[in-house]
Amino acid sequence: MKAAVFHSTTSQPPYVQLEDLPSPTPSTGDVVVKVLAARVVSYVSEIFSGRRPYPTLLPLVPGASAVGVITAVGPGLTSYAPGQLVYCDPTIRARDAPLWSPLMLQGLIAAGPEAQKMQAVWRNGGWAEEMLVPAESVVPIPPSIKLTPAQLTSLSPVSVAFGGLSEAGFTAGSTIGVTGATGLFGSAAVAVALAMGARRVIPCGRNKAALDKFVDIYGTRVHPVVLSGDEAEDATGIQSAAGDGFFIDFIFDILPPEAPFSIVRSAVRALRGGGTLILMGGETGNVEIPYFDFLAKGITVKGVFMCQRKAFHQLIGLVDAGLLDLGKWSITEFPLAQINEAIVFAKENPGAFSGVVITTQGTD
Repeated sequence: MKAAVFHSTTSQPPYVQLEDLPSPTPSTGDVVVKVLAARVVSYVSEIFSGRRPYPTLLPLVPGASAVGVITAVGPGLTSYAPGQLVYCDPTIRARDAPLWSPLMLQGLIAAGPEAQKMQAVWRNGGWAEEMLVPAESVVPIPPSIKLTPAQLTSLSPVSVAFGGLSEAGFTAGSTIGVTGATGLFGSAAVAVALAMGARRVIPCGRNKAALDKFVDIYGTRVHPVVLSGDEAEDATGIQSAAGDGFFIDFIFDILPPEAPFSIVRSAVRALRGGGTLILMGGETGNVEIPYFDFLAKGITVKGVFMCQRKAFHQLIGLVDAGLLDLGKWSITEFPLAQINEAIVFAKENPGAFSGVVITTQGTD
């Protein structure tokens, strides 16, 4: 099979090489998927250049998440069969550690020796004609969903948002603020919260033009707040956006690692008593929090990494019902043979409701 292989960091393209690799063979509990479309995230060039030093085993076929068709099924499986259209969730959790599960993102990152034991088996991601995937990481797509494989790759950002909201107990009728809203994952959080029945969603950011697009797309259930950088002023603005007689029930943080954590502190100060802060952003270091606000207001902090397997059934249900329209995402497609061009394009064109996808066309 053809695959894009990442060997070592480099400051400029080409970041990966198109090579011939042996086709994978499924072991017990695995499936082999013929890849039809796979995402290229905007920050992946930072990993290849070393700016984001993600721990991982090399060489590696990148590509965190893909959509494809099952071609082979390993022993011990009862529900999967060749020919099924599936979404490949990149989150792989250790099968033998239920209370503290080492985890990795297939085709992207494996931090720590336990995670790299798993990566040694399921190392390669979706930038290939085929990939080996543990059965618990494939999500069947029912025939009632009439979307292209490229459109279905938008399950990647919306699954992250749905994972955080569902794990934190988000309920219909709630009012929620989203920090980092104008990025890919933040915009997905806005869309998913609305699909789950949010009374009002408050996207927070510094780019007014980008924030105004949410109103154009979703109407009056969205009330953006343009942040000034002043913590007290921003907290007042977020709280006011809830509307007279209402309060902020949830704050969903999905800020990138370079963003100041002061934005989250402002949002926390806007939370009502008993509200919930959901942390899913890119911060990896220590942060300063308004400690007394957490105590006095009884704030719950819920950290969530990606999406639990059990939640995908409900997420697919939102898509099938038309409550979550993946067709709103603008998708730019590249063949696998042009993967380095796709990486550069993704870097230069980040943002909300968009995606860069590679397909396996043109690799023969």
